[in-house]
Amino acid sequence: MDRQLPQLYDPRTGGDLVRAHRPSGGGAASDVVSDAVWSDVLGLLRWARATLRCSGDLLPGVAWRTAAASAALLRRMPAYCDERGECWSLEFATPVAVGTARDRLQCAAAVLWARLRAPGEDVPLCVLAVEVDAVGAAAVGLLTEGADWRRL
Repeated sequence: MDRQLPQLYDPRTGGDLVRAHRPSGGGAASDVVSDAVWSDVLGLLRWARATLRCSGDLLPGVAWRTAAASAALLRRMPAYCDERGECWSLEFATPVAVGTARDRLQCAAAVLWARLRAPGEDVPLCVLAVEVDAVGAAAVGLLTEGADWRRL
């Protein structure tokens, strides 16, 4: 993910990545839904990158933003599925969590980054939701790993 950092933050290139996921011949409504989903994925990836690179004193707040961005996108997914004519299902396998939370966040963000850079891939939103959830879960994991449980 680090090698493509300019693409992640450049508004024009980021917009190109988002628009590249529009289905051909889908119409205006389909384009709007696609743009909304992939814009949110791009924003989530930016938060994930910030979480992985921020200083220790900022980590709790930035990791919380990453988890919140993931949750916000997940809340919208069933409606996006309706608008795309897809069934909303949670029957897909969740990724196996291995390594530290930082490792899991790096891996989950890399998977989403690869999806964003693969235009034309017709990924069902329920599959994308599992990957979005993995980013959020890893961000929450960072919060819990860094918590001082003795103070509770």
